[in-house]
Amino acid sequence: MSKFFSVDNKFFSTVNKIVDLLWLSFLWSLISLPMIFVLGVFLFEYDKVGLMILFLLPVSVITVGPASAALYYAVVKSVRRERSYATKCFFHAFKQNFKYGALSSIIFGAVSAMLIIDYFWATYSESVDPNIAGLMRGAFIGIAIFVLFTLVWVNPLLSRFELKLKDLIKNALILAIKNVFRTLIMAAFWVGLGYAFWTFLDYIYQYIILIPLILPGVSALLRSFVIEPVFKRITGDPNEDSDTEVDAWYAE
Repeated sequence: MSKFFSVDNKFFSTVNKIVDLLWLSFLWSLISLPMIFVLGVFLFEYDKVGLMILFLLPVSVITVGPASAALYYAVVKSVRRERSYATKCFFHAFKQNFKYGALSSIIFGAVSAMLIIDYFWATYSESVDPNIAGLMRGAFIGIAIFVLFTLVWVNPLLSRFELKLKDLIKNALILAIKNVFRTLIMAAFWVGLGYAFWTFLDYIYQYIILIPLILPGVSALLRSFVIEPVFKRITGDPNEDSDTEVDAWYAE
């Protein structure tokens, strides 16, 4: 009976991990509120504000990069490896990665805003020649894929390695190309979530507050199973499931 109430019991360990995931999702959402607000206005008040709201996107995402790097770091270290406390891991990584996380967020936010504006202009502007519009939409899709492939690696990479901004983006792109199958899995995951959200928006409207409180942590956890094998090869860490593992996590 005493084993059931032990903190090492698998049931309580699983519950603790779920609570940590929800808490980390809440922290990410709290810090990312400016972006969530801008996207919410764009989705639900588009008729009133139009594309002008996207000019706020580069500013609104400043905290998203550091928060995403911190979320990934805390999920892997605290939830998966059960090292240290979730809150401590999160804010340690957030503070450590704020500078380059914020700069990378501004860059990707600005590029994303320009792409969306150009796409709407090419699609709905009557003054654009149809052939030119088709070329512009094709260029939009190509650049969007390039941005998305790089973005799926940027924040996990930032969470683990000390890199300057230029090296961060360059190495994220290199990892995306060298691990194209893993990149496609993560990109498809994000695109699928976005498509499902947009398609079923009317049905999930009343539950929309739950999405930022659950999805960020779950997303980071699922992506970590795709990303961590790559990072283990880079760092030379032994099998993370080994009982005799001596790792650098990271670096305590």
